[in-house]
Amino acid sequence: MPKKETVKKIIPVNELESNQFTDVIELERKITPDSEKRVDHIFVKRKKICKANPSEIFFTEETSRFDVPWPEEAKMDSNEEVSENQSINVNT
Repeated sequence: MPKKETVKKIIPVNELESNQFTDVIELERKITPDSEKRVDHIFVKRKKICKANPSEIFFTEETSRFDVPWPEEAKMDSNEEVSENQSINVNT
């Protein structure tokens, strides 16, 4: 039984941002390109400070890893015309 070809669906990445309840501070970011898969591997280390309750302000550290695909290259269209001539002989 032949294997089904998997289709990769690109999901946009929304990075965590600061808001009125949480401050986000980026501590470290590493970007590693991968030419075989045509993506950039991104590793991010963040510090999140929760300030929703002023009497219980606390912080946590988080690490995340995600891939960002490279943009597709423009393909050059060939303007050459290809014509095929075939003769078919049918014997009855």
